[in-house]
Amino acid sequence: MILWVEFFVLMLIVLFSGKNLVKYGDILAEKLNLGKTIIGLIFIASITSLPELITGISSVAIVESADLLAGDIFGSCMANLFMLVILDAFIKQQPLTTKVHHGFTLTASFGIVLIVVAVLSILMSKYIFSIKWVSLSSLIIIVIYIFALKVSTSYERRLLKKATHEIAQKLKYEQIPLKDVVFKYALNSVFIIFAATLLPERGEKIIQAFGLSETFFGSFFIAVTTSLPELAVSIASIKLGLVQIAVANLLGSNIFNVFIMAVSDFFFLKGSVYSYMSLSSVIPALFAVIMTCVVIIGLIYKVERKYFFIGNESILLAILYVLGIYLTYHLRL
Repeated sequence: MILWVEFFVLMLIVLFSGKNLVKYGDILAEKLNLGKTIIGLIFIASITSLPELITGISSVAIVESADLLAGDIFGSCMANLFMLVILDAFIKQQPLTTKVHHGFTLTASFGIVLIVVAVLSILMSKYIFSIKWVSLSSLIIIVIYIFALKVSTSYERRLLKKATHEIAQKLKYEQIPLKDVVFKYALNSVFIIFAATLLPERGEKIIQAFGLSETFFGSFFIAVTTSLPELAVSIASIKLGLVQIAVANLLGSNIFNVFIMAVSDFFFLKGSVYSYMSLSSVIPALFAVIMTCVVIIGLIYKVERKYFFIGNESILLAILYVLGIYLTYHLRL
C-alpha cells in the first residue's frame, strides 16, 4: 500500500505541476511574443509532453526497463486518443469531429506511420543493425518526426492562425512580472522532472510486488499519469472554444511520443531498446493505430448525431481503449 500511496502522490505532483507548467508556459509564450505564432503552439505542446520525455528516459537509464518505456509511450498514445472522448463530452449538440478541420488527418496519419515503424522495429529488431548501441530505427524515427513536424506545421499554420489570434486576445498577462513567471515555470519544471524520474522506479517496485507486467503498468498507470498535462491544456482550450487547438495538441503529442522512444534509445546502453521489448508491447501500439484510424474516419465522414453525449467514433474509441488495456493486462507474449 505504501508503494501505491507513493505512486499516486507522484501522480498528483505531475497533475498539478503539469497544469501549472502549461499555465506559466502560456504566459511565458505571450511575454516572449510567441502567442500569435505557430511557434507558441509548439512551445506549449512540448511542455505537455515533458512528463513522457523524463519518464521515458528514466525508464531505460535508471530502471533499465524497455517494456516500461514501450508501455508508457504506446499507452500514452492510446490515452491521448481516449481523451478525445472526454473532450467530445464537453461539446454540446454535435460530435467533436464535426468541429475540427479534416486537415488534421495529416497529423494523425504521421502518428500511424511512426507507430508502425516502431512496431516493425520491435518485430524485426534482430535484423536491424545498430550504430554503437543505438538502433538504425531510432535514427529513422527521428528523421520522420522532423519531416512530419515540418509538413504538419506548415499545413496547420493556416488552420490555427485564427485560433492563435483568439488565444492572444483572450489571455492577457501584462500585470504579471516576467521574473515571477520564469521562477514559477522553472519551479514547476523541477517538480515535474522530480516526479517523472521517480515514477518508473516506484512502478517497477509495484510490478515486482503485485506480479504485474511492465507493459501493462506502463500502458495504463504511467501512461495516464504522464498524459494528464495534455488533458488539462485540451480541456482549457475547449472551454475557450478553441477546439482546433485541443485536437492538434493531442494528435501532435502522439507524434512526439514515438520521437521520445527514439531519443530514449540513446540512453539504453545495453543495446537497441527495441530488441529488449517483449511482443506484449505491440498490443497497445496496434490499438493506438486502430484508434487513430477511427479518428481519421471521424474527421473525414463527420457524423452529425450524438449518442449518450458523445459521437459514434467516441463510443468506438472508448471500447477500443478498454479492450486494449484488457488485452495488454491478460496477454503476456
